[in-house]
Amino acid sequence: MLVFIALILPLPPNWRRGTLKFLSNSPLMGQVQHVVKIIFVFVFVLFVDSVNRVVKVEEVSEHSHHHHDQLSESNVAARRFYAQRNMYLTGFTLFLSLILNRSFFMILDLLQSEEKTEIIRNEASVQSKEYERALESETKLKKEVKELNDIVSTHASAKRDLDSLKKQAKQQQEEYVRLADANTEMEKKFQGVELKNLEGKKDI
Repeated sequence: MLVFIALILPLPPNWRRGTLKFLSNSPLMGQVQHVVKIIFVFVFVLFVDSVNRVVKVEEVSEHSHHHHDQLSESNVAARRFYAQRNMYLTGFTLFLSLILNRSFFMILDLLQSEEKTEIIRNEASVQSKEYERALESETKLKKEVKELNDIVSTHASAKRDLDSLKKQAKQQQEEYVRLADANTEMEKKFQGVELKNLEGKKDI
């Protein structure tokens, strides 16, 4: 009963976890469990013996009903009382020891499950933080890609403008060359006309 009360006391979770870990991993606790198993077997033998005594007392009481002896009836009643008392005590001891053993391992499993849940919760929080960081880095990368695309598009437009300027400069150069050639021909024609006029004046 004391051990069961110690198990169900509302202790802080860290204390209870540490105590149960110590009890489950301690070599002394292994020896205690071995002794408890031996005591359990001994109590079971006592329980079987008490059941046999109850059966024998009942048989004796049936035989004593035929003999109306007051002393023998009181003696049989006392033996029946002690036999039933021993049967109930050993039976409840076995029952409570099974409940105590099962409760101990259930509480231990519960604490282990809580530890696993806490570990999983911590891993989930870490993974959620990493996921948020990944999302932030992804948004930054998308922003940088957008800026690079804008730069590339501006460079492409600037390249197109440069190509158009080159084309216009080439056309203007060709036009300039054509006009220069035309001007040279005009000057040659004009010089030829002036020479003819001077020669005509000399003849006169």
